[in-house]
Amino acid sequence: MDRFALLSVYKKDGLEELIRFFVRNGIQLLSTGGTAAHLSALGEEVVSVENYTGSPEILDGRVKTLHPRVHGGILARRSNESDLKSLSSIGAGLIDFVVVNLYPFPEKAAEVKRTGKNSSLIEVIDIGGPTMIRAAAKNFEDVVVLTDPADYPVIIEEYEKQGSISRRTRVRLASKVFALLAAYDAEVARYLSLEEQLVDEKGTPNLLAPFEGFSLGLSQSLRYGENPHQQAVLYKRNTFTQELSLWRQLQGKELSYNNLLDFQAASLLLADLVTAFGERYPAVIVKHLNPCGAAVRESQLEAFKAARACDPVSAFGGIVLLSGEVDGAVAKEVIGGFVEILAAERFTDDAIAVLQTKKNIRVIEYDRERLVSYATSAQVTLRECFNEILIQSSDSAVTGVSASKIGSKRSPNGHETEELEFAWRVCKHVKSNAIVLSKGLQAIGVGAGQMSRVDSARLSIARAREHGFDTTGAVAASDAFLPFPDTLEILADGGVTALIQPGGSIKDSEVQGAADARNMAMLFTGERHFRH
Repeated sequence: MDRFALLSVYKKDGLEELIRFFVRNGIQLLSTGGTAAHLSALGEEVVSVENYTGSPEILDGRVKTLHPRVHGGILARRSNESDLKSLSSIGAGLIDFVVVNLYPFPEKAAEVKRTGKNSSLIEVIDIGGPTMIRAAAKNFEDVVVLTDPADYPVIIEEYEKQGSISRRTRVRLASKVFALLAAYDAEVARYLSLEEQLVDEKGTPNLLAPFEGFSLGLSQSLRYGENPHQQAVLYKRNTFTQELSLWRQLQGKELSYNNLLDFQAASLLLADLVTAFGERYPAVIVKHLNPCGAAVRESQLEAFKAARACDPVSAFGGIVLLSGEVDGAVAKEVIGGFVEILAAERFTDDAIAVLQTKKNIRVIEYDRERLVSYATSAQVTLRECFNEILIQSSDSAVTGVSASKIGSKRSPNGHETEELEFAWRVCKHVKSNAIVLSKGLQAIGVGAGQMSRVDSARLSIARAREHGFDTTGAVAASDAFLPFPDTLEILADGGVTALIQPGGSIKDSEVQGAADARNMAMLFTGERHFRH
């Protein structure tokens, strides 16, 4: 009985070596229109699916491979005499290899989002491809299915060493098929649930669809979960584009669940500061998802020292993110205390040598441009809730000082304006209720996670003074509006001269009156940043 490799690929990467492998091993090439033409152009003898089945393509190519001689050759169990007799009765051979990648529906959907122009994608929904690879994956005991060019050299090497493809490899390749189909079908289902409107009338991507589906693949195992008795792994979404990583770990222990969450929180804050103060050196320190240090300076070393000074006790065991390249002097200063992670754009050889004296410190290099793009672009966040999933668009927007409304008689002066910009961006990343004090582009007091905003205000002043800061002349930021004047009064009594807050309370006029009575400048952003 004839043996075939069925090839129908949109992407031709790595195909030449693969077909030479098939030809060397006496496996005939069976192919569809475009792929068949490509193989013929390479000088290979190809059996067209149309000639093999005796049925022409119909419906402008919508129906090509949906035929018993094709699917019988894929699904036939080689150890089942009845299956083999059935194949023989219709003149079909055995299809031992199925090499297929799908019409690029997800890539076309991404293009619509990128251009902001809706267009019908119905004709790039693949039918024959998914049907063939699903059949081949089901019959993995007898058929090798290849959907990823990265697997071509793997099976070539294994076959030529062993004379066969191991069951373990076949199972792995079959699992990739079903993961691919789950991701592909989720994209199509999402598209149709939006009634083909991937972007709205303004060209903005519709982030929240009636149907959302995610296919996840293991990225890496983690040291442990939130606590050592909990298991944790990091999954990545199965996508159809090769995405470069935002970061890579250079040394240190395995990352834990908490490490990754803190690293992300620190990254998002740093990206916001880089956006506003990128010509200088922002530095941030995060502990338990809260900033415990943030500063902007003219040098990286001074920025780190200023960030650490905000709360040296909490900085112990924290996550440190710096902008720019770390040299030996900065590395030495950082490891003078205990940190879980040090991340920066680059590290000099001197810095690496210093850091290697502390083998457990996780050293991470990040891509600044991609980090800022990730932090400031529209994403979605997911959380489990009563065994259901809450999804929201990410809090990526920041209404800066320049777009805020003046909510007091006195406008902020030039010095206060820059300080308010800094405080507002830091406050966005503090757990609610949040109050942040800033002085000299340095967070000097953080009131985080309190049930009462008044307590957050008191805490921010107390913590600043506890660590030796004079709060006179500081500015403050509040993540949400002030429901009463009391929070502002506490801050004013502590020496705060300017405040930035969302506004929108029914008591705004009373709060404004309290600010005017104390000659405080106040800005309303019209934008709340709760962080639960």
